[in-house]
Amino acid sequence: MRIQDDFHETYAVVLDGYHSFCIWLDNKTEKWCASKNVVIEADALDEIISRISVTPQVS
Repeated sequence: MRIQDDFHETYAVVLDGYHSFCIWLDNKTEKWCASKNVVIEADALDEIISRISVTPQVS
């Protein structure tokens, strides 16, 4: 879910069995960041980011 943030591209992530957390794109470093207390496998976090980063194709 996209969150209104004037400084970063920010999303709230809610997964079954996990606490919700936020991820955002740091414009200065051009890297995705996650809440510091996220307890999730790195591969799962990468999958979430890759799904957000995909821009939809317009027909």
